Amino acid sequence: MGGEGINVNAVDRCRGLMVGLGVGNVLGVPQEGWPRHAVEASYPHGIREIELEPGEPDDDDLAQAIILAEAAIEAGAGDLDIDAIGRRFWVWAEENGRGIGIQTADVLSLIGGARPRGGLGLGLQAREPRGLPAVAAARQVWEESDRYSAGNGAVMRCAPLAIRWLRDDVALARNTAVSAVTTHADPRCVWSSILVNVAVSMALRGEDVAVSEVVKRTRRAAAVLGDSIPGLGVAGALPETVVDACSIAGVIAPADLALDGLDMGYTLKAMQVALWCATQATDFEEALVAVVSAGGDTDTNGAVAGAVLGARFGLKAIPSRWRWRLAEIRPGSETLEVLADRCLAASG
Repeated sequence: MGGEGINVNAVDRCRGLMVGLGVGNVLGVPQEGWPRHAVEASYPHGIREIELEPGEPDDDDLAQAIILAEAAIEAGAGDLDIDAIGRRFWVWAEENGRGIGIQTADVLSLIGGARPRGGLGLGLQAREPRGLPAVAAARQVWEESDRYSAGNGAVMRCAPLAIRWLRDDVALARNTAVSAVTTHADPRCVWSSILVNVAVSMALRGEDVAVSEVVKRTRRAAAVLGDSIPGLGVAGALPETVVDACSIAGVIAPADLALDGLDMGYTLKAMQVALWCATQATDFEEALVAVVSAGGDTDTNGAVAGAVLGARFGLKAIPSRWRWRLAEIRPGSETLEVLADRCLAASG
């Protein structure tokens, strides 16, 4: 696959990240929005089988993660282009749009100059976007929410960037910020995404992940970045609300995170899922089942968990029945293993 010095374990972990993200996403799609008690009543042994049918279009979590992976590869030695990312998301929302979140749809409406039509993969041709630059669009939607909106739409898709910038925490933080601000201007969204990707990059390198070390490395990267993050309209300091949420993730199980509560879909909940998977989980299948079976935003929490668990335990740890089912659902698509290899090769 190219790339001298790439460790075989790193290859397996990177493939595990991409396939795990896809597996976790499709495992949780049918139960999205369910409260935990409803999941427990219908699935007393947990959600263990993928129920989607072959040929269904990629859900937003996986689709946007693939878009970021492709953009990171095409960036070459440079960084992500925020407006190019916004245009890619607009095209996806026009031609597919499955599962798109309200906040993302509102931002893309401003980028495109019209509400995205959501073609669901049925051959609809995307219109040319004729609206605002991405940063302005995301900022406007956030301001109109009284700076309240902090959904998980950025953290759900960011993990592939940890492959591309595997060896550089500062570049990883910078590009993760760009990927987040394209649709989510709230600093909680940006920093939760950066923290998750720092944890993922540590897992990909085979390091033991501790929450305190993730926070330390994130702060170190932020200090080096200086004004580049504020230049995106994001505060350059790691918010204490985010740090406090990190500390909980190191000691509490998914069933106790209230993933189906009033904060369902909140970016810090998805971050807590990721950090629990990075630090506390001991088995890919059982950890993913625990996360998805906790209810709430099951498809996104599943995607986040699957990516982190795949990065930590590798492709070989993902049950073969799930891998085969994911391949059946996505016939004719580039395999996620190949995409992971391309992303890793681009890391230098």
